[in-house]
Amino acid sequence: MGIKVLVTDGENRSALAVTRSLGRRGCRVLVSGTASKNLASSSKYCQKGFQVSDPLKSAPEYVRQIIELTEKEGVEAIFPLTEASIYLLNEVRDRLPEGVILACPSAEKMRSVSDKSSLCRLAESLGVSIPETQYLTCAGDITGAIEKIVRYPVVVKPAMSRIYEGNGFLSGGVTYARSREELEHLYRTRPVLQHPSLIQEKIIGPGTGLFTLFDKDRHLALFSHRRLREKPPSGGVSVVSESVPLDEEMVSAAERLLSAVGWAGVAMVEFKRDQRDGKAKLMEINGRFWGSLQLAVACGIDFPGLLLDYHREQKPTAPPGEYLVGHKLKWFLGTLDHLLIQLRNSSEKLNLPTGSAPRGRAVIDFLNFYERNMSFDVFDRNDMGPFRYEIKEYIRQMM
Repeated sequence: MGIKVLVTDGENRSALAVTRSLGRRGCRVLVSGTASKNLASSSKYCQKGFQVSDPLKSAPEYVRQIIELTEKEGVEAIFPLTEASIYLLNEVRDRLPEGVILACPSAEKMRSVSDKSSLCRLAESLGVSIPETQYLTCAGDITGAIEKIVRYPVVVKPAMSRIYEGNGFLSGGVTYARSREELEHLYRTRPVLQHPSLIQEKIIGPGTGLFTLFDKDRHLALFSHRRLREKPPSGGVSVVSESVPLDEEMVSAAERLLSAVGWAGVAMVEFKRDQRDGKAKLMEINGRFWGSLQLAVACGIDFPGLLLDYHREQKPTAPPGEYLVGHKLKWFLGTLDHLLIQLRNSSEKLNLPTGSAPRGRAVIDFLNFYERNMSFDVFDRNDMGPFRYEIKEYIRQMM
């Protein structure tokens, strides 16, 4: 029988991709989430689902439950799927049963890529292009920073996406400000901006994600995709993506960044190619599995299986970067949300360039349910449980 693996955060599409991938390899997959029945645990490749506390709200209880579950079920490897789970479980590595694999980099390595302020400064020192950036240590710095801004909109990013406070996390996503007044309002009203943050120019250009399994100073596996549609349309999670050839500028930049911190594991290095100067500008690095993970698997790069092999000291021998190009991945309910957002809002309100992403195009794209060289993120004829679960949850939340 295969190794017994616990996949956390089963509500996420990345958890479903990991569950399917490892299940098809013969692993005995368990899934945890805030409910025992969730997206990933609905898969036929999950042996059993377990309910645990929300790591964002009840961190100590969550850690205790994961340790108990690992001991009771004889788990041999844990795949934490979100920043919160990675952060919390990293803190208790020494409390896990001996020999259990925690399939993520150390806390120190995670901080080195998760702190956007430190990452951008590192990129500048290595000659990796970034957007024009102002670094703020607290909300009080906004007075001086705002005088240096010559054009809007600007992008506001907390330095850390998750900040641990008390027994839970303070979440901070990317926001936009179209004017000085909006920017000042953000820094007055968003608690997360009391902590270090960045204000960056908004880069117009195609976004590309470079995915890698990295071993300290070299890529072991590589994959690249571009986002065709996002939710929200101004920039967010990918709802339609397409595999593209590797961009050597991005591959080199990612190698320099990850080598500088001695990264060991999977990462998504995200860039946007600036329409003004043609340069690939670093957006961020996610040191975990990503939402469009299923696209890489569908194109022949089985990152979950490769990561498990890596932690079991079975490094891949094939050259990185050989995969199916031009294949699309669609998240059906994500495309529906994309369409509804487009119909309800103007391009200006969505922070889109004037005339971009017309509503008619969004309707046509949604109705074009099937295309050649395309697969689905959740929908799978051979594993329908997750899609049925997702539809039911979507309807329940709409009512």
